[in-house]
Amino acid sequence: MFASKHTVFIVTKLAFLNTKRLFVALFVIALFTMAVRETLDPDMWWHLRTGEYILQNGIPAQDVFTFTVPQNAWVTHEWLSQLIMWLVYLAGGLPGLILFFAALIALTYWLLYLACAGRPYLATFIVLFAAITSAIVWGVRPQIFNLLLTAVFVLIVERVKDGKWGRRALWWLPLLTLIWANLHSGYLLGIVLLGTYAVGDGAQRWLATPTERTLERSANFQLFGVTIASFLAAAVNPSGVELWIYPFLTLGSGAMQAYIQEWLSPDFHQTYFWPFAGMLALGVLGWIFNKNRPTITELLLLLGTGAAGLLSARHIPLFAIVATPIIVRHWRGVVAGSRLAPILQESQPKPTVKPLFSVLNWFILVVAVGTAVIWSITKISNNDTAIAARYPVAAVDYLEASGLDAARGYNSYNWGGYLIWRGVPVFVDGRADVYGDPFLLRYRETFEVRSTWQAPLDEYNVDYVLMERGTPLTAVLAASPEWSQVYEDEIAEIFVRN
Repeated sequence: MFASKHTVFIVTKLAFLNTKRLFVALFVIALFTMAVRETLDPDMWWHLRTGEYILQNGIPAQDVFTFTVPQNAWVTHEWLSQLIMWLVYLAGGLPGLILFFAALIALTYWLLYLACAGRPYLATFIVLFAAITSAIVWGVRPQIFNLLLTAVFVLIVERVKDGKWGRRALWWLPLLTLIWANLHSGYLLGIVLLGTYAVGDGAQRWLATPTERTLERSANFQLFGVTIASFLAAAVNPSGVELWIYPFLTLGSGAMQAYIQEWLSPDFHQTYFWPFAGMLALGVLGWIFNKNRPTITELLLLLGTGAAGLLSARHIPLFAIVATPIIVRHWRGVVAGSRLAPILQESQPKPTVKPLFSVLNWFILVVAVGTAVIWSITKISNNDTAIAARYPVAAVDYLEASGLDAARGYNSYNWGGYLIWRGVPVFVDGRADVYGDPFLLRYRETFEVRSTWQAPLDEYNVDYVLMERGTPLTAVLAASPEWSQVYEDEIAEIFVRN
């Protein structure tokens, strides 16, 4: 009898869909729908092949895909991400990858939403703003695990600081760091994040006035201990302590900083960087208009990640995740006492829902789900067309038909990953850390048609060149008596030595 009454209660509760629940449901659907996109990341291809190689042969210690640097060491810091990607591909192909990573992205910003005050309305709008800001790096790529674990770290620390979770929850962080260090070298962000929380709260207690959210001394010492334990846990990976150094080698690469687009500073002439500027402004304005001054921890977190985003567009999504709870908290203070304040309170009396409005809310929800499904199907159906418009699909078909796929080719940096996917030995691909700065600069001699542009082609006995149509290099090759064009389409050109 009790179970029957309990079941009826749950069904009745679900049946009456009030506006608040509808709003949250639409928020989650919107996150997922925004994240569904074609598989166009240039590095996805070699990540998949690496996952296949790991499953068959184990984790590689040196290059296995090129004819130019086969002797070079390879710190396969993303091995677990690549293995997961390959297993998902085996289960569901490219559509499976699209949906899997869309779900990861939606989960990331749902966890960020849970880390914020002012739920559901204020938190939802600012988290959506953060999602739009971060969308510049979304796709099928291991970096998404960085975003997810950053949100998990923020959620745990923020919940502990709010007193909603006990301090024991902090000891999950070293274990999560161990997993993160095997997913991506971006684990260092999590350690820096924990250290910043610990230093900021310590400084707040010693140099300023502690707030109700400032960790007690014992809890702060515990957070310092968790930070150290997390750093040590990161060494539990196939590369061992070498992974402690690896992120700094990447950040210190001049060639990567100069030539890889997402490592460049954001160009605010491009509209897709405007949300980043908007979030920076929103954070500063929240500090200005809120009567409660920002804490030292908030200053360090928001300004530190904001500066990182200004230095490299790759860091913008990390800023958006770290800054969102801070921005929500201060804007909640700005509107406190206004007519909007009652709406922004998390604990409100639950409004009664008339049956007619409940039916209308369910209709809106069904329409939203249907729209998301149609959008996803459309994106998946268009995936092959989008790939053919971005990558040299037909040109590689020609290489295979002519036997050139077994020869030595000079290829576009952006297409190296796709060639690896098709089983073609490459001159260069997106693994800039494997090639090193001297080789990448050598590659650029030919790509930029410098006075010594032919030297790298001769040094590596290149038989053909596969390059985007209409580049300076293809123009020079077309005019050279040593090279002949054998293939051309709207995407690519192929030249062979005479």
